[in-house]
Amino acid sequence: MIIFRIFLILMGLLLLVIGAVTVFGPNVNNIFLPFSVEGAEQSILVRTYAGFIMCCGYLTVRFVYSSSKVQIGTILLYIMSTMMIAKVFGFIYEGFTNYSVVSFFIIFALCISLYAIQKSRKNQISYDL
Repeated sequence: MIIFRIFLILMGLLLLVIGAVTVFGPNVNNIFLPFSVEGAEQSILVRTYAGFIMCCGYLTVRFVYSSSKVQIGTILLYIMSTMMIAKVFGFIYEGFTNYSVVSFFIIFALCISLYAIQKSRKNQISYDL
């Protein structure tokens, strides 16, 4: 079991590093990307996907150290939030395009909806055993 935990931690940390280098770096073309990105549209898409990869790394490491059951809504909220952070860095480095602005606001509305439903469900859970 310990070998599986070590493997998950190492892979989670690797995913975190790959995502962070791509999201926070000024150039998305790095050693982790097997192809060359040309143009702002491709950079925005790659940077957003790197946010997803970064979140998967975080969730993998969290899964190893967590004993609680995490709800699907919370996982989706983490993924969408890191993708929004990646979009913000896309705005900084690549500028604003119609696609990036529209998708940012769609993700933002999705995050607000997920958060609202998550809070309403938490208030409905009965802790009486």
